[in-house]
Amino acid sequence: MKSQRYARIAAILTIAALVVACAGKTSQTYVDRVARAKEIPNAPYSNILIVAIAQRGATAREFEEVLAAELTDMGINANGYHRAASRADVKEEVVRQLVTELESDAIIFVTGSFVGAQREVTGSRTELQSQVKGGGLVDFFRYDYEEAKTPAKTDYRVNVQFTSDMFDVETEERIYTVESRTDLAETTSEIILAEAQELARRLRKDRLVR
Repeated sequence: MKSQRYARIAAILTIAALVVACAGKTSQTYVDRVARAKEIPNAPYSNILIVAIAQRGATAREFEEVLAAELTDMGINANGYHRAASRADVKEEVVRQLVTELESDAIIFVTGSFVGAQREVTGSRTELQSQVKGGGLVDFFRYDYEEAKTPAKTDYRVNVQFTSDMFDVETEERIYTVESRTDLAETTSEIILAEAQELARRLRKDRLVR
């Protein structure tokens, strides 16, 4: 009788442990690649325009506002394109107009792409590259975002892949790129918050912002 009771207690404890383990899963954000230009004479930046590119304008605007809030908490003046422009699409001439009006010294373009939810070894993982991929601000628009929308090859593909490109307004050169991904997230808002917090942390760590 005692053995049966102990067996039931053990079973209950096992189930409870499994429930706790499942409930404890939270979103995780990983940085797969960071690339920085050899010379960034105008860093750190203090007035940034954020331009998010997503299939849904509401999602892009949400990302911009969350990242702007994170940077503002750091003492950086940050503005989101979709709020400032009051439009859903992203146009080069509008970006340039806003940069002038807001007196921005840097622009951050963020693009997100859904990827497969399975493991896939596609090559060695690179944590840091010494030089950012070439190309100026004009090139970014000329590519029509094709380059930025292509997910980087990683050894583990899940949920959402993000590419964040930072441009110096004065030189119009791409000076910084961060490729990251988030998994185990239950909502879009959770992904956006995790990615925005990680990007803001990276910008400060690498001395791109004051």
